[in-house]
Amino acid sequence: MPRFYGHPLGGLQPTRSGYVDVADGGGARLYWEEYGAPTGRALFAIQGATTKIPSMGHFIQVALERGFRVLVYESRGLGRSSCQVAGRQTTTLLAADAQAVADGAWGPDSRFVLYGISMGGMVAQELMYRLVAAGQKSRILAASLTVTSPGSWLRLPSFLQLPLMLMAFKPTAAAASSAPAANESTNGRRSTAKKGGGGAMFADDADFAARYSLDTLFGKAWLAGPAPPEAIDPSAGDEGKAMVAAAGAVQEVHINVAGGAAAGGSGNGSHVVTRREVVWRVFTAHWRETLALHAPNDYPAVACQVTAVLGHYLQPHRAAVIRAAGLRISVGVSTADAFFPEAAQRQLATALGAEVVQVVGAGHLDGAMLDGVYSAFDGVLGWLLDTSQQR
Repeated sequence: MPRFYGHPLGGLQPTRSGYVDVADGGGARLYWEEYGAPTGRALFAIQGATTKIPSMGHFIQVALERGFRVLVYESRGLGRSSCQVAGRQTTTLLAADAQAVADGAWGPDSRFVLYGISMGGMVAQELMYRLVAAGQKSRILAASLTVTSPGSWLRLPSFLQLPLMLMAFKPTAAAASSAPAANESTNGRRSTAKKGGGGAMFADDADFAARYSLDTLFGKAWLAGPAPPEAIDPSAGDEGKAMVAAAGAVQEVHINVAGGAAAGGSGNGSHVVTRREVVWRVFTAHWRETLALHAPNDYPAVACQVTAVLGHYLQPHRAAVIRAAGLRISVGVSTADAFFPEAAQRQLATALGAEVVQVVGAGHLDGAMLDGVYSAFDGVLGWLLDTSQQR
C-alpha cells in the first residue's frame, strides 16, 4: 500500500542506480534510478521541468503497487546530474538524453512503457519520433503523455529564450529578513503579503513558505477535497483513524474533476485532513529534494532547462511519422491548466492519433500526487496495456 505521508518516496530505495555520460550539448552526466522488482513491467518515466526524482515519489509508489519497475532520471544540470555547458536546451537534445538513459540502464534493445508529464511529455514526443525514425518503434509498448502540449510554431525567438529565463530565475536578495516565519506561511495559497527575494528561486524555508503557490499547480477543488488514508500520519493513533473516518476515504480514492470541498467535519468534531494540507506539508518539508528551485544551487541549470519548453514544437511531419507508426498512445488532459491550455493538450491527442484521451483533473498536477496518481494506472495506462493483450 502506498505511503503518502512524509517523504514522497515513502521509504522506497532504488534497486539500481547509476550514471550515463553523453556528449551532445557540450556533454553531461545523467543520474538515473530504477525502482521495483526486476520482473516488473518496464516503465520509463520522464518528469517535468524544475523537478528532481523524489517529485515522482507518489507515482513511483503506485507504479510498484501495480507491478511495474520504474526508470527515472534527473535532467542535465539538475539534482545529481551535471552539465558541462550552461546553454539553451531543446526537447530534441533532452530526448537524446532520455534515450541514452534508457539504453544505458536497460540496454539498446529494451522495450518499455513510456510516460511523460508536463515538459517530460514534450521530451517523450521527441523520443517517440527519434525511436520510430530509427526503426525502433517496437521498443515502445505504449505511451502516456500527461498535461503536456505539442508547442507552437509561433514561439519566442531562440536567441531570447535563455536570456529571459536567466532573468526570470536569477536569485536576487536573500529572503530570510523579509519573508514571514514558517508558522505564518500561506499554506500554499497566493498571498499579497510582502514577498521575499529570489524571483522564481527560493533562498530558504521561510522564503518558500511565504511565496510558493499550490494554486498554480493544482485545482482548488481538488486541494480542498479530503486526503486519502495513505496520507494520514500512521503514528497519529486514534486521532488519525478519526480523520480517515471523517474523510470517508477508501484505499484508492480516484480523481474527481469536480473535486468538491472537504467537509467541515464528521459531526463529532474531528478535523478532516484536506489534500492541500498534505501536499503543502510534503512540499515545505522536501522542496529542496523535489524541486530544482533552491537559490543559488539550482541556478542557472534550471533556467537552461526551461528554455526547452519555450522552444518546443512537434512539427506536423514528425507527428505524422509517429501517428503512422501505430503506437498505442494516450493523452491525459487537465481542464484548467495554468501552463498548457486544454485545447493544446487535445490538439496533441489529435495530432498523434491517441487511442485514449482522459481528463485527469482541473489543475496541472491533480493527477500527479496522492490519490490523483491512480488516474494514470486505472485509466489510460491500464486500458492501453489491458487491450494490448487482446491483440
